[in-house]
Amino acid sequence: MTRIEFEADVFSSHGLTLLVDGSAQSHVDLEDPTRLFFEYLRRVGHVVDAIAMSGAPIAALHLGGGALTLPRYVDATRPGSIQVVVDHDAELIEVVRARAPWPESGIEVRIVDAAEAVRASAARGERFDLVVVDVYTHLDAPAFVDDPDFLAACLGLLRDDGVVVVNIADAAGLARLRTSARAFARADPGADLLAVADTHVIDGGEEGNTVLVATSGTLPAAIAMRLEAGGPFPVTVLAGAKLDFVLWGAC
Repeated sequence: MTRIEFEADVFSSHGLTLLVDGSAQSHVDLEDPTRLFFEYLRRVGHVVDAIAMSGAPIAALHLGGGALTLPRYVDATRPGSIQVVVDHDAELIEVVRARAPWPESGIEVRIVDAAEAVRASAARGERFDLVVVDVYTHLDAPAFVDDPDFLAACLGLLRDDGVVVVNIADAAGLARLRTSARAFARADPGADLLAVADTHVIDGGEEGNTVLVATSGTLPAAIAMRLEAGGPFPVTVLAGAKLDFVLWGAC
C-alpha cells in the first residue's frame, strides 16, 4: 500500500513537501505558488516565463500531477491560462486536494494514464503551448516516456512555438538524457533540443535532474537566455552542436 503524506517545510511556515513512500515527490508553497523549491522545477518555471509574452495566458498539459506545483505557478504568473493535469493515481490527487487544494478555475485534473491522455487529447484536437512530462514512480519513469511514438504524439499536440519539457532524473554519465534525446530525434529528426541542468550534473559527473526542452520548429532564443540568467547556479545550457558534443562526442 502506498504511503502518501505531507511534511511541513522547515524553511517556510506555509511550505509543504509531498512524500510518497517516504520519498520527496513535490513541494508546494500554499501562500506563494511562485516559489519553486526544487531546482529542476525552477528551471521549468523559467521555460514557462519565456515561451510567451510576460503574463499572457497559455494552454498547458501536465503529464504527472504531484502536488500541482507547476500548474499553480502557471496560474499565478499567467492568469487566465487553461491547464490540464494528468495523473494515474486517484488516491494521491485526493490527498493533495484535501491537504493542499489548488485553484479550480482554469485547472482540470484527469485521472488517466499519461500515454492514454496524450492519445485522447490528440483525438479531441486539443493543442497546447506547453506539454510537461514529469512522470516518475519513486526514481523510475515508465518505458513509454522514451518511446518515439509517444514523444511524436506530444510534439503533435503543440501550437506554433509550443514546447515539450521533460524532467529527466539521471545517474552520473547522462544515460537517460542520451536515451531521451535519441528518442526525440527518432520521433522528429528535425526537432530542436535544449538541455539545462546544474553544471556538475550535465557534465556527467554527478547524478541529478536535467530538463530537456524540445519543439518541432526552432526553440525561441528567449528560453536559453532566461535559463542562463535565472539559475539556480551553477547552470549549463546546451543546444545544437554543443549538446551533440556532450551527448555523443566528436564525430
